[in-house]
Amino acid sequence: MAGQTSFQNQIPFLSVALAVLVAGCADARSAAPKMIGIDSDQVRWQSPAGAFWGIADVLEKDDAIWVLSPVEPFIHGLRSGTEMTAFGSEGDGPGELRSARALLPLGEVGEITIWDAASRLYRTFADDGLPVATRDAGQVGTVRGDIDVVTFGDPLRVAATGKSGTVRAQFPSAVMRASDLWTGALVRFGHGPTERIVDFRDLRGASHEDVRRNFLVPVPLWDACLDGSVVVLDPLARFIYRVDSTWAERDSLFVPWDVRPLGRDDRINYIASQMEAELRGQSVESGERETILARAETGSRDQFPEAVPLAVDMRCSDGRVWIQAYDGAAHPLGFSRTWRTVAFASNASTYSEVILPPAFQLFRVSDSHFLGVVTDEMGLQRVATIPLPESLRSPNETWDGRRPAAIAALEGRVTLGVSADGSAPGH
Repeated sequence: MAGQTSFQNQIPFLSVALAVLVAGCADARSAAPKMIGIDSDQVRWQSPAGAFWGIADVLEKDDAIWVLSPVEPFIHGLRSGTEMTAFGSEGDGPGELRSARALLPLGEVGEITIWDAASRLYRTFADDGLPVATRDAGQVGTVRGDIDVVTFGDPLRVAATGKSGTVRAQFPSAVMRASDLWTGALVRFGHGPTERIVDFRDLRGASHEDVRRNFLVPVPLWDACLDGSVVVLDPLARFIYRVDSTWAERDSLFVPWDVRPLGRDDRINYIASQMEAELRGQSVESGERETILARAETGSRDQFPEAVPLAVDMRCSDGRVWIQAYDGAAHPLGFSRTWRTVAFASNASTYSEVILPPAFQLFRVSDSHFLGVVTDEMGLQRVATIPLPESLRSPNETWDGRRPAAIAALEGRVTLGVSADGSAPGH
């Protein structure tokens, strides 16, 4: 970046491909959710104040909470709110890490596994930091380093499906822009031969006009569930797909929520965040900044969808899918306090809308609590848990087939879904 002149020339056209917003489905059906608000007094601290910043992942395993930090020591083990261990240094030697991206509940009791994206290895450690095992994690594809600040979806996410199995996205070529995420597939490792389980190009949304035309396209979201199944959200066709733990059955559920039109403030907030990233701390006069933003917003409207996203992140818990709603005022990419839920079991409330406390970033949902991080005004972070409301605790039933739509596996691929009346979801 040479300075503000370079940015001013680039930003009106937003030449960097960034997935921000999802076009809504005009014929979506309304579904009144059960509203659940959670107060800040429900937060339970699990780490000392001011101990962390820039946390990459948090995981609970064997009555301990593990934290992945961006600085040495990378790995911290907590128990009863106190740090019991810290280890992990940068390098290519035994027990060293190059680019730690995720924590996995793999290994024996007391062990923790880290996915090192740069070396494409799973590294397992004992709780005292002693290296236990290292194994190959397979290919991913080349991914641009700042993909997490310009698009939804995490192409470097990895999730455990059992004692030794994992699921990750795999891409045939470089992921340089958001639309590249539609070329990937979810692949399972660890139980015999590598298995391709969901190809994003087979989802109905892959043929949507936004993917073909816009730079700023929405992307598939996914997560692994506690029962070993995997859920995928196609945000353009508005379907949740579920592949069960046997990897043979695939079901779908049409998501009926409406989305509001995308406003000027949404576009300005997003462009402003990209301007700050481009300027890399260089100062710009307030008046000049506003002029640049206004010009950029005017020149790039055709690259933004007309509606806000259906979702910006996705998590799975026991019997329930969690979908993070968009809020452009809360974050340039819309990460909000509101999570919509869809229950699998027929005797549960199908839809809920949960509003988490301010500054709480959700990482995982167990059968009893939320696990996440609270960030203060100085950017310092504390690990915290919040009890899961009783109404959201699963009766341990599985997806029962009572859904508006269903699809079958065809040659190992997800076929295109239809809505409840048999018609294809509209734009």
